[in-house]
Amino acid sequence: MTDFTMTTARLTLRKPASYDAQWIYELNNDPVWVRFIGNRAVHSVRDARRYIDNTLEHFDKWGYGLWVMERLDTGKPQGMCGLLNRDIFTCPDLGFALLSDARGKGYAQEGAEAILEWAIEHFDCGYITAMAHRDNNSSRKLLGRLGFEQRGTIFMPNVERQVFYWRDMTNLK
Repeated sequence: MTDFTMTTARLTLRKPASYDAQWIYELNNDPVWVRFIGNRAVHSVRDARRYIDNTLEHFDKWGYGLWVMERLDTGKPQGMCGLLNRDIFTCPDLGFALLSDARGKGYAQEGAEAILEWAIEHFDCGYITAMAHRDNNSSRKLLGRLGFEQRGTIFMPNVERQVFYWRDMTNLK
């Protein structure tokens, strides 16, 4: 599993690189990110490079992580989408975030569908989880379209109440 690049109708999904630091800094400090995802201590481009290093370490350790979603036609980054390991779950957690000018264009759904297809092909896990801020209606609707079912509320340190979602992956191969 060394090639982590995927292509969809409109996007290339790839591992982040050091040259992504500026826009990742901007993404992490976008008011929508801060409200719905929280402060991830990315307060400078240097912090964004550390964030990228941590993301790459996650790929090395688990075989997956957060992919950069960039437009095929322009090469311009639109956001990130991928799978994370969290201490509170036994299987991967789907996450996504878009730059402000990329929202509402279907990129998150397109990227997430590719990630979920990739997950089915590359590892055996009975389910995938996801979380969304209780007020983030766009993300909550997207999770429903992706086949996730709402399962309750989760409370985590330094994060507002999150709605917990679950998607059964056992009958998809």
